[in-house]
Amino acid sequence: MIPETPMPPRGRQHNGLKITMILLSAIVGAVFLFSAYSKTEPVAYFEYTISSQLHLSMKLSAVLARFFIGLEAALGLLLLLSILGWRRWVLRCCLYLLLLFSLHLFYLLLTQGNDVNCGCMGNIAPMSPMLSLLKNAGLIAMISALLKWHRPQDGAVLNVASFPVAAIIIAVPFFVYPMQKQLQLPLSRLYTTTRSEHPVTELRRGKHILCLMSLSCRHCRKAAAAIAVMKKDNPSLPFYFALSGGTDSTRKERFADFLAETHAQDIPYHFLSPEDFIDMVRAAGSDGVPVILWMQDTTVVRKIDAPALNQKEIEHWIAQ
Repeated sequence: MIPETPMPPRGRQHNGLKITMILLSAIVGAVFLFSAYSKTEPVAYFEYTISSQLHLSMKLSAVLARFFIGLEAALGLLLLLSILGWRRWVLRCCLYLLLLFSLHLFYLLLTQGNDVNCGCMGNIAPMSPMLSLLKNAGLIAMISALLKWHRPQDGAVLNVASFPVAAIIIAVPFFVYPMQKQLQLPLSRLYTTTRSEHPVTELRRGKHILCLMSLSCRHCRKAAAAIAVMKKDNPSLPFYFALSGGTDSTRKERFADFLAETHAQDIPYHFLSPEDFIDMVRAAGSDGVPVILWMQDTTVVRKIDAPALNQKEIEHWIAQ
């Protein structure tokens, strides 16, 4: 006879399931917390994502950006502590939020394709709509398991307290990241200065992607090379380089080396004096280069880092 395998005591099974559910709740909570944090680096990027994808005003997009950051942070913190709230509203809210986001991702996939950053993890961890849908599917499965099996002993006090705690956390981003007017860049100074060359393109009207770059900066050269590839693929893309080169005798040689490495000969450009260049970088709210600005007339619509350069996103913005 084959000896029977002894079954673990029922209490041990119960404790194992309980620990598993606590860990699962913490994992989902950590994902929501990271998602909230990623949307703050910077908040302006998430604002633009909402505005461009939902075709909303920048003011309304700024409000929604802060609301969703706070909501995800609140849900994440409560799940991390295994506080599910009255009638398990925390889990249900997470589930409905993921379903809402997934519907939007399907729309984004159909209208813009898969080669765009959906913004679900901000600019820290760019994700395509398809990858984000897979992430949401995994989270929905985990939350469904939590709804079925997670029974924390949070009690009536914590259940009731979950509402004001969530409300306070949702309000925090509105104070930490106060809404500001859109940044205006003093582009007219480029046309009146006597220290710098004048722009060869009218930058004060229309849409342009203004790139403030230094000839000696390796990050600028890497960005310029990526821009040159986009420009070759689509010559209508309105890139423009404002270069810091000074007027010394080595500028010509350094510029030739810059072009040889980046192949950016087709990008219109002009040179700024060191003083004007520093002033423009500071006016853009930066302390280093490259500075890449999506400009609508003299308004900065979006400021991005070089790794966030995406031809499809730019083409979509230009076509709006």
